Amino acid sequence: SPSIDAGDVHREPAAITLVSREVRPHPAQPDALRVRASFRNDARWAQAWPRLVLVLSDVNGRPVAARAFEPDEYLGAAPPALLEPGQAADIEFDIAEPSVATVAYAFDFRP
Repeated sequence: SPSIDAGDVHREPAAITLVSREVRPHPAQPDALRVRASFRNDARWAQAWPRLVLVLSDVNGRPVAARAFEPDEYLGAAPPALLEPGQAADIEFDIAEPSVATVAYAFDFRP
């Protein structure tokens, strides 16, 4: 069967629901953060895995760091071809702590 080109797949990042999210100090590594999240494809169709945008902010709401993670980065391996309707994903990865001033975080999904 022909392979599916993710570029041909309908993308609707707004249909991806963030179920849970957490950014905490790494349990064993100083100057690192552990990122955990769970999200679900609430579209009625399969879609390409989204980029995960993580923004870390200081107490005044000013961003101290921002980065878009590709699916293979946040999954730790090449993702299945598509995120199926209703499919959920639990992710966990570690990042360097950009600043001791980091107190808030926000997640976003992009095509």
